[in-house]
Amino acid sequence: METFKEIVPFLKESRIAKALTEKHKIYESHVRMFWKSVRYDENEKTIYSTVQKKDENG
Repeated sequence: METFKEIVPFLKESRIAKALTEKHKIYESHVRMFWKSVRYDENEKTIYSTVQKKDENG
């Protein structure tokens, strides 16, 4: 635990703390969309999924 003493104050002041500590709504439609696009690579033990980003036009 000694090795993490310096990073704790940094994390508490950063956006990371908010992302990790606040409760977030998870929409069922988003979960379903994720699992429709997911691909699992057994050799690499990795999950791949496509994330769609909106452009400037919406």
